[in-house]
Amino acid sequence: MANSSELLHFLKSDRHISAFSLDAQDILSECVQIAFRNLVSCLQGDVAAVMPQFMSEREENLDDENTRSVLQVLTSTMALLRRCRVNAALTIQLFSQLFHFVNMWAFNKVVTFPTSPHVQQGPHNICYCTKAWGVRLKTRLARLEAWAERQGLELAADCHLARIIQAAHLLQAPKYNAEDLSTLSSTCFKLNSLQLRALLSKYQSTPEEPRLPQELIENVVRVAENVADELARSDGREIRLEEDAELQLPFLLPEDGYSCDVVRGVPQGLAEFLAPLQQAGLCRMTTQPTSSGLWTIYMTHDHNNSVRSPSSMSNRSDGARCLPSHPEVQVIKLHKSASGMGLSIVAAK
Repeated sequence: MANSSELLHFLKSDRHISAFSLDAQDILSECVQIAFRNLVSCLQGDVAAVMPQFMSEREENLDDENTRSVLQVLTSTMALLRRCRVNAALTIQLFSQLFHFVNMWAFNKVVTFPTSPHVQQGPHNICYCTKAWGVRLKTRLARLEAWAERQGLELAADCHLARIIQAAHLLQAPKYNAEDLSTLSSTCFKLNSLQLRALLSKYQSTPEEPRLPQELIENVVRVAENVADELARSDGREIRLEEDAELQLPFLLPEDGYSCDVVRGVPQGLAEFLAPLQQAGLCRMTTQPTSSGLWTIYMTHDHNNSVRSPSSMSNRSDGARCLPSHPEVQVIKLHKSASGMGLSIVAAK
């Protein structure tokens, strides 16, 4: 995935060959997306294998066995991506998928147990809708959030763990009167009416807590119908009890942040890597002693070099390509019509 995305960026950005490599660009783009989907699927399988431990009844301890396994999967994934120099934007998209999977797995377990056939059942019947479980979940999720913050992924974690975090807050927060529930309605704004009804109806009070009146539950649900449900419908989302297994976000190929922007000179090991290809006659590598060492010298986004047409590069009698000693200045006049410039913002969600 890393190599395909890097090569695709070279082909798209190279001002001399971009227009002549469109088929290769399409193939590489599809390759990156397929690799991304397969990687997400494999890592979700690893996370699913340790989620039962995350939802274990064991009390928290200093070693934090309940969250250690999930954090190990996330940490090893981050180490792999960094070792392969995966683009940061791809890394964020991948961890968004993993955070959503954690959210989906835990949230669906809480709101549907023990009736849902879609959630893996444990050996014992556990009711997660209690104050004690709210505290446990909040503690365990806080450790995941702290890990994400150390990795620079706090925004992805905040966004895609939001529902299980708000569900945990709802379970452990005071729910004794209309004022308490009104406060919860504003702090648990990600939960729709079906999810709030399930959490509050299934909630098992402690002996010290008063039982929740059905009238108060209906009031909270009504507020969610007018706010959270309407927002979901305006975004084209269905009002469902369970979280969707798939994160409904499009895959986006990054436009920048690739290795070529930071690499200088010939990287160590590149000559050895290319040696078998040179011996097979598939490529040839020569170094230019007077080169500045920049890898973006022929790229369209390198504003230090003028953009020249292929025809201007082939005007020499010997047919060789060369750059002028001084930048060539081209003046382009744009005439704005009454209907505008024809610009649009794409994928700005």
